[in-house]
Amino acid sequence: MLDLRTVALVALVLLAGCSGGLGGTTTPDATTSTAPTETTTTPNATASLTETTATTTTTEATTAPATSTTASTETPTTASTGMPTATDERTDVENPWGRRNVTVAVRNTANRSRNVAPLVERTLAYWNGEGSEYAHYDVTFVPTSEVIEADVVVEFVKRIESCNGTDTNSTVGCAPLLDGRAVPSDPARVQVVAGYSNQSTVEILKHEFGHVVGVEHGEEPMPTMQAMSAVTHLSQPDLRDRAVPWHNSTLAVHVDVSALPGHEREAAREQIRHALDYYESGADGTVPSNVSFVRTSNRSAADVRIQIPDEAFDCGGERLREGSCGESWVYDTDTDDAPEYFASYDVRVRGIDTDAIGWHVGYWLSDAMGLTEAELPSPFVDADYDERRSEWWT
Repeated sequence: MLDLRTVALVALVLLAGCSGGLGGTTTPDATTSTAPTETTTTPNATASLTETTATTTTTEATTAPATSTTASTETPTTASTGMPTATDERTDVENPWGRRNVTVAVRNTANRSRNVAPLVERTLAYWNGEGSEYAHYDVTFVPTSEVIEADVVVEFVKRIESCNGTDTNSTVGCAPLLDGRAVPSDPARVQVVAGYSNQSTVEILKHEFGHVVGVEHGEEPMPTMQAMSAVTHLSQPDLRDRAVPWHNSTLAVHVDVSALPGHEREAAREQIRHALDYYESGADGTVPSNVSFVRTSNRSAADVRIQIPDEAFDCGGERLREGSCGESWVYDTDTDDAPEYFASYDVRVRGIDTDAIGWHVGYWLSDAMGLTEAELPSPFVDADYDERRSEWWT
């Protein structure tokens, strides 16, 4: 008896953000689909703050957030299945079950209010029909409501914890790879991550049932059986509508003040600590109490990156020599034009008095917390030159 293999599908998530190469990481998916296609990137929410003299107020030039790129809108479809209802009869077909008809049931523990049975039936109709020429053995899938007695159970879950020892951070589907020599478990389990659009869910299901009928990654039918797949979430709350616009309420922060003279670095770090502590304390009630920050020395692993650049830098298409800038990468995982989460946030401050660095960092952290101009904590509303250099966090 051969070992039963499972195969994962990895998803790509739709990602928008600052122009550059974030790549398919982040924010967001046994076969592996690519996390909701988290690959496209566009500039998002860039702005700058500049400082003049003690007798004038500072000016703030902002640019409108860029819209993110999303897949075309997908509408629910419940096509008829043409499913056979014949009784289970023995055949001489060499398949893992030793019979032609194999029953399939659905267990939906992730979202009981969503009717996913039609999506499974569309998938079975495909593999019973036009997809059957690619199957490695003859089989007819028959839907059933009897989960306990089914040969195959399709489980809709919030997350796939494990799939044949594969990292499942971006896995959206997992199924056994069966052929005429393999022995299926009783029942065989096909796992699908819930929360994706109808079209994406059907694509995931078709892929997973391809493994059930013995088809491996890279085999026909393509692109159904490619190992990476772009998938689209159902509509989700937008970034500005979330209490914490990140996947987690604890954010990793990387601080780089190495461009400052040695005698100024500790004072700059202290200013930044005041800003972070202010938000951890709730920012005068403007952010949830569960928001916290942890320091990291790994810049690439940080959610928030705070830097004092050595040279002038680009901010929203303009060269900034003195002032501060906030830039973000965002996830857009559904089919509207608004992002759902921050993927990362960069704060850069240059040419500013050390005792004003904390204020500038704090100002941009308000944006990183998803606050609008009307929701700004009071220290960041019309603050003058002296107020920016005060102990505003107290």
